[in-house]
Amino acid sequence: MSSPFRRCRTAPLAAAVVLATAVVPPADGAPPQVPPTQVWIDVATHDMAGMPDMGAMGGTGRLAMKMMGGDKTKPGFPTTERPGATGRYLDVAVYNRLKPGVQVQDAAPSGLGLGDLVLLPPPPTGQRHAGETPHDPPDVEITVREYWGCGAQVGPGQPKVSTYTVKGGAASMQGGMTPGLFAPERDVQTTPVFALWPNTTHGERVPEAASLVGMHRFAGEGIPASLAFELDRRADFMPKIELTTSGGDDRPIELSWPPVERAEAYFLAAAQMDAAVSPGMNTISAVVWSSSDVPGAGETLIDYLDAAHIERWTRQKVLLPASATDCSVPQGIFTGKNGRPNMTMLNMVAYGPETHRVYPARPTDPKQLATWKPEWSVRVRTKSTAGVVLGVDANTSPERQNEGVGKKVFKNLFKRGQ
Repeated sequence: MSSPFRRCRTAPLAAAVVLATAVVPPADGAPPQVPPTQVWIDVATHDMAGMPDMGAMGGTGRLAMKMMGGDKTKPGFPTTERPGATGRYLDVAVYNRLKPGVQVQDAAPSGLGLGDLVLLPPPPTGQRHAGETPHDPPDVEITVREYWGCGAQVGPGQPKVSTYTVKGGAASMQGGMTPGLFAPERDVQTTPVFALWPNTTHGERVPEAASLVGMHRFAGEGIPASLAFELDRRADFMPKIELTTSGGDDRPIELSWPPVERAEAYFLAAAQMDAAVSPGMNTISAVVWSSSDVPGAGETLIDYLDAAHIERWTRQKVLLPASATDCSVPQGIFTGKNGRPNMTMLNMVAYGPETHRVYPARPTDPKQLATWKPEWSVRVRTKSTAGVVLGVDANTSPERQNEGVGKKVFKNLFKRGQ
């Protein structure tokens, strides 16, 4: 399936400093090789150090609200892109050109523990009310120091320093910013032509022992009667990454993990940010690091990757091989003011396999290919991720630190997918 994609392709400046998609349906005149009915399933396991298994209940903010009984909402699609709390996450999307934007039901295996999944189209995007005007971006100056590579000491030619300035709505950039490496954009747009799970009506937490192994049958208005397929262990939830850390301050940060079942490669990225707010200019200083042997890799690689990218980037040492079990963050790069460690968010991903199904199967005879008209296709992506906050004062809530002024300014400037 080939489709146009969209993503905010900012280089490491934006991609890796965030501390905190899209498959476009084919037009009616699409070639016969593009199935009219397409299913996308994203599967993720996440472990956030120090947090209990809360599944799709969301990040630390939502977790705190739920504990106080103040959040009655269900998790919204997508949940696997940036899972926040420890748990298993599942996103299911269907586009059916024969009848777009209507309810679809997935009779999932009993091992999933959720019964039948009811997929619904998302509500229309709200329109701006009369008299409202968009907010101008704040004046901000962001200086980024980019490091890369596993090792006790900083490598040669590091850091690369870049400064990004927005003043009066005009943007400028100075320094040696590295051209960014990005995961290919293959995510689903949340537009009303899709049917999605979870949604505001049906979005239960995925159980800790959930499994996708078994038969899946999809039904709904316009859905082909043949849309049924079986998933095996390759398409199931991956185990958690048991990431451990040690060192820091005036020593390298040592990271280690046991091998993750079905992992095809690994990648780690970390970011630290200091912000000073004044009446004239918001000044942000950021430090970013990745486990890549080459500059330019950043936070956007904590994503799903296809086999071709995994093979190529492992060979080019952008990714760590499946045999890797440790990595060191160079000494001293995340030291804050007065030599004291500052809060640093570190994320890791173990890339899992992809599963593809198409019905009827693609002919091997070129003569038959011209008349081949598949009814449906399925893509299942898997990954396991882990996160840890380094250098957090035990007396300061991570939720409060995460929502500082600097982060809010940065989030407004570099939202993915704008």
